Amino acid sequence: MTWRRVAVSLVGALVVASCAGSDESSTPSVADTEVFTEVSAPPVEEPADEPEPAEPEPTQPTEPAVTTTLVPAADADLPTAAPSEADPSAPPTTLPGPLEVPVVDLVEVTSFDEPVGVATRSLDPRFFVVQQGGLIVAADAESDTVVLDMADIDGIEVGTEGGEQGLLGLAFHPTLDLAYINFTNGAGTTIVAEMAHDPTTIEFDTSTYREVLSIEQPFANHNGGHLEFGPDGYLYIGTGDGGSAGDPNRAALDLSSRLGKLLRIDPTLGDDGRDFTVPTDNPFLGADDADPTIWSYGLRNPWKFSFDPLTNELWIADVGQNQFEEIHLAPAVDGVDAGRGLSFGWSAFEGDAPFNDDQPTDGHVPPVVTYAHADGGCSVSGGVVARDAAYDDLNGWYVYGDFCSGQVWALDTTSVGISDSTRVGEPVVVELANVPALVAVFEGPDGDIYAVSRSGPLLRLAQR
Repeated sequence: MTWRRVAVSLVGALVVASCAGSDESSTPSVADTEVFTEVSAPPVEEPADEPEPAEPEPTQPTEPAVTTTLVPAADADLPTAAPSEADPSAPPTTLPGPLEVPVVDLVEVTSFDEPVGVATRSLDPRFFVVQQGGLIVAADAESDTVVLDMADIDGIEVGTEGGEQGLLGLAFHPTLDLAYINFTNGAGTTIVAEMAHDPTTIEFDTSTYREVLSIEQPFANHNGGHLEFGPDGYLYIGTGDGGSAGDPNRAALDLSSRLGKLLRIDPTLGDDGRDFTVPTDNPFLGADDADPTIWSYGLRNPWKFSFDPLTNELWIADVGQNQFEEIHLAPAVDGVDAGRGLSFGWSAFEGDAPFNDDQPTDGHVPPVVTYAHADGGCSVSGGVVARDAAYDDLNGWYVYGDFCSGQVWALDTTSVGISDSTRVGEPVVVELANVPALVAVFEGPDGDIYAVSRSGPLLRLAQR
């Protein structure tokens, strides 16, 4: 691989990409630039005037997998209060608000094949790039190495139907030499699996492949796919509502279904041989007809989510239907509990607008930011809060963007909050840059903020 560092000034001269499609699974056309190549099938949907889907066949909720409770360690960081006790109307930051408006350039670092996300490990300078076709590549300034090829796992097939299936997520265990992947198999089923890896090279030992959980998908789109270990050491799993359009199975607000949710588990093999264990403080553990793995619900397709490294607040970028994209903020209580038991409203609402009138409208947490498809966007790509001290201007801003327009924005986190499930403040959002076919914004191993394009390039946001 040839590494290139190309500074691209984007303030005042933004490159605009366009997208168009006739249905939920259509592929946008992305304008070529000097840096980017033409984009093929994206991993997230770009809806435009979706047709109403045929009425689905009645389905019975899938029986929850057999679970057991986790006995926490003596020093476990467990919740001490309910989310409603939080008062983040003035969210903490390293600087008082309003924050100084940031100005950045983009520096191209390298390029990959069909990247959909990037993971990092503590004290490891490499990027671990998830390629939708089934590869994970470890890259640094000197070299790049394939550490996992899904084709090497006996009996495993990576699904490719539509544009949203494939290898979608990766997370490394914070204390063990274990990695977790999220992919769709040949039948379209979502699989979260575990493998051991070499502690130095991080090459995956495919002989240790172990399925942790699976979720049957009624349609080919809205697979979610993002994985993240939270500040509490548990694995959070983002799932879409099952696909098609309009939440036809009404799964997102159904607590018996794992679709349209944020799940939370201890994914390691239990002492009793169980595939995973459910933390004792999961909000629906023991509730009648509820899946105990559910942490949050009411999501359409939470493509990316992240925890603020300073406050432990949870930020979720949820892909919308035909009109609005949305950013959700879940407050933490004493640094824990972000998102516990919260509903984010889909499909009673799309953004702030009522959607399915047969769904309950009470008890949902509204988004802190929405934007309309009429402005050129179609599919939100999250998103992290910049907290590295080296960023004088960007520190304290939540950075996110849109797949179709390529626009990258920054939200002043001191301008918004959620208190008693109510939005507080008026969001201050500024334009930063443009990255055609943007699929993710993430914090790198050096604390800098990076953007990755579906067409290949990985770019660093460089402060001027």
